[in-house]
Parts: sequence; C-alpha cells; structure tokens
Amino acid sequence: MLRSLEQKRAKYAWDSISNVKSMDTKIQEKYSSYVKKVPAQIVTNGLGNTLAFLKSKSSGEEAYRLLNNHITNWFKEIRGENKDLLGWIISEDTSSIEVFRETKEILALLNWMKRFAEAELKGGKSAE
Repeated sequence: MLRSLEQKRAKYAWDSISNVKSMDTKIQEKYSSYVKKVPAQIVTNGLGNTLAFLKSKSSGEEAYRLLNNHITNWFKEIRGENKDLLGWIISEDTSSIEVFRETKEILALLNWMKRFAEAELKGGKSAE
C-alpha cells in the first residue's frame, strides 16, 4: 500500500503518543508540556541546539528522554539513517540545506504529536 509522508507522520506520531499514554500520569503531563514547547525552541534556537538541550535533560527525566527518542527515531526511519540525529547535524558531511530540510520535517512531525498529545494525554487541553 502506498502511503503519503503525511500519513506516515501521523501514524508515527499516534504510535508515539499511544506509547506515552500507557505511562504514569506525571510523565504524560510533562511530555504533553514539552511536546508543545519544543517546536518554538527549534524555531528560536535551531534543531541542533534543541536536541542538545533534550539530550542533556534525558538522563534525569523520562519525558525528555522519550521525546528525544521519538524525534531521533523518526529521523532514522525516514532517512534510513542509523546515526543519532544530533550526531548527523554536527557531522562535517551534513550541509546546512540538509539540516534545514530535516528541521522542517521534525516540525511537521511535532505538529501531529502536539495535536495527539492534546487529545490523548493527561495534561493535554482536551484530555481528562
């Protein structure tokens, strides 16, 4: 079956949010909050800087670790890369044009994730 990139994004976002939904309420609330804030951080600070921030917070907090993994695993899935996204960004072989394209892609994914988080997770606008 042929699926559009938008459909693949939506499915990946849904699966990611469904995974978080099975977790503790506190993790859901924090994840929901972070997934809403990260797109603005990316626009303001850049994808690499935002990923470095997420990575620095990942060891101490599960919601940050999950979000960082969801973003990186999407990159690996659509690019067929085995590299970590942050490592790919800082690589000498990666052009600024490629980083710009991936930034747009990650923002498109996060748009879906934000909507699903609002609908499904504790701490989301329409979640109970």
